[in-house]
Amino acid sequence: MKYHPDKVHHLGPEYAKDAQEKFKKINEAYESVKRERGIV
Repeated sequence: MKYHPDKVHHLGPEYAKDAQEKFKKINEAYESVKRERGIV
């Protein structure tokens, strides 16, 4: 939740862009873990 784009939009566009990139990486890592564990 710390990097969720909806939670940081009030901090400015630059911070929101960085948060969006981090959120995307976090989601990709989570999907990878789910695939490896067969949770999909």
